[in-house]
Amino acid sequence: MDNVQFEWQRADIQPKCELKIAKLATWMKENPTVSLALDGHSDDARANDEDATLAARRVRAVRGALVAAGIAPGRISDGLYGRSEPVCRDNSTVCRELNRRVEILAARR
Repeated sequence: MDNVQFEWQRADIQPKCELKIAKLATWMKENPTVSLALDGHSDDARANDEDATLAARRVRAVRGALVAAGIAPGRISDGLYGRSEPVCRDNSTVCRELNRRVEILAARR
């Protein structure tokens, strides 16, 4: 599953990620025995983006978009990680952008 990326200090869904979420919703509708876990992560190198509440808002944004697309809320669980599990540990802009994400993990029920 592709991660949903976010801009620095933001929790709104970017236009470039709307298609990812639409495809995910379609896939979930085609696979009714699948449930998701959404793990929120934030930037570990910049002040104010490592806040766990920001990661929670990002998870809620993805959850809300999936529910709005017709996915039952009971098929989606939340987990928050904040900055504890970065994708990469570089101090580059690209690395920080990769760390600002919601990971989507699927499992059959």
